Amino acid sequence: MKLSFLRYKAATLTLALLLPLALTACGTGQTVQRQQAVYGLSLSFAAAAQLAAAYEKNPAADPAVVAKLKPAFQKAYEQIKPLDEAARKGDPLGEAAVEAAQDALNAARTLVPAS
Repeated sequence: MKLSFLRYKAATLTLALLLPLALTACGTGQTVQRQQAVYGLSLSFAAAAQLAAAYEKNPAADPAVVAKLKPAFQKAYEQIKPLDEAARKGDPLGEAAVEAAQDALNAARTLVPAS
């Protein structure tokens, strides 16, 4: 009976020690996924901004579209930059902030004409 009690205590102690590690691993996985998402977002922003800049220099560019491009890309940049800095530092990233930055970039990209 004494041996069973010790096994029970050992199992309880092991569970108490391993559970926080398991939860941390889950949190770390989400952090890494968000960091990767932000990295991809930064690369996508850079590519889309280059396309927008090329469009602005095109003599046939629609002035109304050009006027909308700058504020839209500025908004996306302002949302992506702090996330990028946080990801580089390894700071936690909020899912809502990553999604908002993605939405801002998507809105800016839709303004760039396909041709």
